Amino acid sequence: MNSLKNDIGFIGAGNMAGALIAGLINGGLDPKEIIASSPEDSHLLALNTEFGIKTTKDNLEIGRNCNTIVIAVKPHIVNSVLNELSDLINAKQHLIISIAAGIRIKDIQKHLKGGQRIVRAMPNTPASIGKGVSALCANENCSDEDLKISRGVFESVGATCVLVEKSLDLYTSLIGSGPAYIFYLVEALMESSKELNFEESEIKNLLLDMIIGSAELAKQSSDSPGTLRKKVTSPGGVTERALEVFKEEKLKSTIQKAMKAATKRSIELGDK
Repeated sequence: MNSLKNDIGFIGAGNMAGALIAGLINGGLDPKEIIASSPEDSHLLALNTEFGIKTTKDNLEIGRNCNTIVIAVKPHIVNSVLNELSDLINAKQHLIISIAAGIRIKDIQKHLKGGQRIVRAMPNTPASIGKGVSALCANENCSDEDLKISRGVFESVGATCVLVEKSLDLYTSLIGSGPAYIFYLVEALMESSKELNFEESEIKNLLLDMIIGSAELAKQSSDSPGTLRKKVTSPGGVTERALEVFKEEKLKSTIQKAMKAATKRSIELGDK
């Protein structure tokens, strides 16, 4: 993690904070340069034992010692954390990165002094195994270096993209929530496979290997997903019949409606 400068502090020591800390250390960052705070003794002990990082129950210690501060607490706790830090945080010294779901940059700024550099990030759950996809959006006070530092944090657990904040709701419905859609598909396929008389774990692994292989093929191929689909689909064959049912049941339209509904819900939650 050559793009990080000085210590990085995590306020919150849950699963996503743990995943980011693991990614940073695996990427070469010295554990001595990482601090995490939490009111939970068990969380701090786990991070200290597994990674050898510094831990504290005092959020202000993060502000005093870290130039990069990752807000990794539940959304309903964010306001109290920011209020606690507001007198200590200053725009010149601190870069604030928030992974609190639904908390917009303007809502973070309300609790801090003017001119603060703020990045809002949305990682998805595969970040926990280093296969995440994270979106970043930065406010106008952030420099290219701030964005470089932020990307470095999330690239340690997968791929990243940068977008404007107004696009984050659609991103959330497509990619932030996307793993749930894949899990739902696997559930449906598993329920359709009962007559194969496989062990549940065996059919699950076969289906997941099929999805992983298909995704990797699509990623490596210069063909579009539509072209790849046609290459698998023989006229009058098995695949064509299944796809005809998908079309008859308007599956593509249903997916599009679901994404619009999810995007609308993301906007509603942000407004709250």
